[in-house]
This record gives sequence, C-alpha cells and structure tokens, in this order.
Amino acid sequence: MLRTLILASLLLAGLGLGPARAQDMIDQRGERLGTIDTLMQNFRIMAFEGGANFYRWRVPVRVTLIGEAAETYRGEVRGLLGEFSMLTGISFRLTEDADEANMQIFFSERAYFQSAAALAFARPQNVLCFTSTRSDGAGGITVAVTVIPEDLTPRASRSCLAHELMHAIGFRGHPINTFDSALRNGIAAVRLTTNDRILIRALYDPALRPGGNSQNILAAATTIVRNLLGEVQEATDPLDVLAMRTYEEPPAVAVVVPVVLPPKDPLSKDAP
Repeated sequence: MLRTLILASLLLAGLGLGPARAQDMIDQRGERLGTIDTLMQNFRIMAFEGGANFYRWRVPVRVTLIGEAAETYRGEVRGLLGEFSMLTGISFRLTEDADEANMQIFFSERAYFQSAAALAFARPQNVLCFTSTRSDGAGGITVAVTVIPEDLTPRASRSCLAHELMHAIGFRGHPINTFDSALRNGIAAVRLTTNDRILIRALYDPALRPGGNSQNILAAATTIVRNLLGEVQEATDPLDVLAMRTYEEPPAVAVVVPVVLPPKDPLSKDAP
C-alpha cells in the first residue's frame, strides 16, 4: 500500500519558546541537551506521532536540487546529507541525474508554492515550507519532495532545510516548543542539534523494526536513546559516538520523482 504524508513547517507569529525546566535539560557545550525523559517524550511525538508505526529510508537516497536558488544552498544541503549518512547508515548524496533521484528539494517561485500549499493545507497562510513523503506501506520511505519558496530570507531558508529534511528522513511530528531541535515549529535551529542527532541515530537503529509491538518498540528505543545520551555526555565530539558503525551501501535503486502538486487530501496536515 502506497502512503503519502505531507508535513509542514509553520511560521507562527509571536510564538515564544518559554522557559525550559532545569530538570528537563542538560547544559552540554552551550546546547540544551534533553534528559532521557525529555528525549523520549519528543521522540514519541516526532517519530511516532501518537501511533506505533514509524518510517525511514532503506535504500540509498539520491537528492536533486531544483530552482534558481538551488546553488546558493548546495553547501548546506551537502552538509546535512553528510550528517544523515553518518547517523543513519544509509548513503545520502546529491545527484544531477533526475532519473536517479528519489528525493527532490525544490526552491519554488512564490506563486507555485502558494497554489501547492492551498491544495494541501487547511491554513496555507501559516505554512512556511513543506515536505511530502511516500512509503511502501511497510515502513520504508520511497520518495520525498521538499518545497521551499525561493524568496525567503537566508536564515529562514536554512531553517526550512534543516527542518524539512528531518521530515524527509522519517520524522512526522513536531517536538514541544522548549525542546532544542531543528524540527521545532516557529523559531527553530538552522542546523541539526545534538538532540536531533541522537534521535536520528535512534530512529535508524537496526534494533527498531517497523510493524512490531508498540510497547516493545518504545522500550527498545528508550534503551537506545539512554545509551546514546550517556555516550554523548562523555564524548569530546558527539558525532564520533553517534556515527553508525556498520554502514554498508545497498544496491542503488533508481526512482523517478515527478514534480507534481501535492494531493488534495493529504493524510497528514499542519499542526494546529
């Protein structure tokens, strides 16, 4: 069964981050690293969105950039894809071959973005950028398309890239507003945080298997996140301990990704 999800980053006027409780955060090299309880609270929201199913890539991801602003952000995209490769054990890289690409990042004209957002979202005026993904019905993502208006400020564009590409690799929900994450709605980070890296690494851990018992999956995820958190706190460079150790690139699977408007009845819409 083919499943399509459409997820958005929202620009909410006047959104405040609010004070984070001291017991929920650990000061780590200037970052607000979550405690195990806070990390798991947000992992459930971000990866499971209230259900038991989760989604992730199982094949190499080949990314093409489209639009006049594409070259401006090629470096940022390449950096994010490099981190994803290290954290997931899946190969993410740019390609110029549209027939090879299974992920598109489209820097669109404003008119196209507005028409696409109007078809997909109940409140399109609140949508800053969005991502559409398709899965194979068994937990594997097969296609992802991210759309970012080309007239955003540089900071907003970079924030959209970090935010939307986290959606594109499997995170469907948004964390609470006090959680330090590129996936937070409103004023979010312009790069992946250590919290994000821990949860990406956990989502792609081989011990998590889509379609299993929800309690068993969450128990396994808690163990994974707790172990990663302990290692990160002791590490000089968190990426040294978060990098996937057993990376082997599977055979390439070419998928053609057409540039089309999102469906009129998406299965997932923007958060209220």
